[in-house]
Amino acid sequence: MKTLAIGIDIGGTRTKIGLVCLDTGQVEAMLVTPTETKESDRFLCLIGEAISQLEAKAVADGSALTGVGIGVPGFVLADGRVDSTYGFLDFMEDYPLAEHIQRQHDLPCRLDNDARVVALGEAMYGQGKGYSRVLVLTLGTGLGLGFTIDGKLDGPLPFAHMGGHITVTTDAFVCYCGKTGCLESLVSGAGIQRIADRLAWTQTYPTLPQTAETIFSQQQAGNADAEVIVDEYINYLKTGIDNYVNLYAPDVIVLGGGIAKGLRNETHRLHTPSLLNPYKAYKTKVVISDLEEQAGILGSAALFEPNN
Repeated sequence: MKTLAIGIDIGGTRTKIGLVCLDTGQVEAMLVTPTETKESDRFLCLIGEAISQLEAKAVADGSALTGVGIGVPGFVLADGRVDSTYGFLDFMEDYPLAEHIQRQHDLPCRLDNDARVVALGEAMYGQGKGYSRVLVLTLGTGLGLGFTIDGKLDGPLPFAHMGGHITVTTDAFVCYCGKTGCLESLVSGAGIQRIADRLAWTQTYPTLPQTAETIFSQQQAGNADAEVIVDEYINYLKTGIDNYVNLYAPDVIVLGGGIAKGLRNETHRLHTPSLLNPYKAYKTKVVISDLEEQAGILGSAALFEPNN
C-alpha cells in the first residue's frame, strides 16, 4: 500500500494542490485553484474542495493518506499559525491555518514557509538529491530562500525566510522592505522590469512584450539591448549568490521559479569561484530546477516524511 500525502503550494495567483506518493516522490494527481487573497472563508472553501477530491482519489486507490502539508508565503509558527504574510493574504495574520484544515478534513496538517518547502522538494526529489548542503533560490515575483542539510530543513522555524533582502548595492531604489538595493528588489520579475524601463525597452521595441521571458529569449537570439539587461541582472544575482556561499557553504545552488528558466544557459556566470571560499577544497555549482512548479507540492507533502 502506498503512503500518500497532500502537498499545497500557495502562489501569487494560483494555488497548486497535489497528491504525492512519499515512497516514490511522484505527484500522482494535481489540481490548481485561484489564490484567494481577501476572504478567509472563500480561501478555505477553494482549498477544501481540492483536498476532498484528492482524499477521495487516495481512498479509491486503497492508499493511506498521512496528512496535508502547506507552503505559506510568510512566517509560520510552531503551533501551525501563520504569523503574517506581510499583506499578501489580507486575512492571514495570527491565522490558525493548520487548525482550520485539521478541523475541516480530520487530517493532520503541517505548515512551513513556501520557499523552504520548495527547497525541501528540490533536496529530496530534484536537483539537490544526493547533496548534503542544498541552497534553493526561487526567482519570481520575489526571491524565496530555503536551505537544507542532509535532506532536512535547517531548523524548525523559517527564521531566514527574509534572506532575499540582503543589500547588494547602494545605487538603486528602496525596496518594500525598507532597504535600498536589496537583492530581492533587483532579481525578481519587477527587478528585470525596472532595468528594462530604465533602458526604454517598450519605446525601442513596441511590439515585444516587456517580460522576463521575452527579454531572455531576445538575449539568446543576439539582441544587444536584451544582453545589456540580462548582464545587469546576472551581476546582481551573482553578487547575491557569492554572499550566500559565504553564509551557507552549499554543495549545490538550485535556481527555481519562472525567471530561472531564462538562466539555463547562464549558470556558469552566476558564481565567482576565485573569491575567498569557506574552506580550501570548497566547490559548488549552480543548476536550474527540473521540478519546476511541482517542487512546492513535493516539499509540502515531504513535511510528512519521517525525518522531517
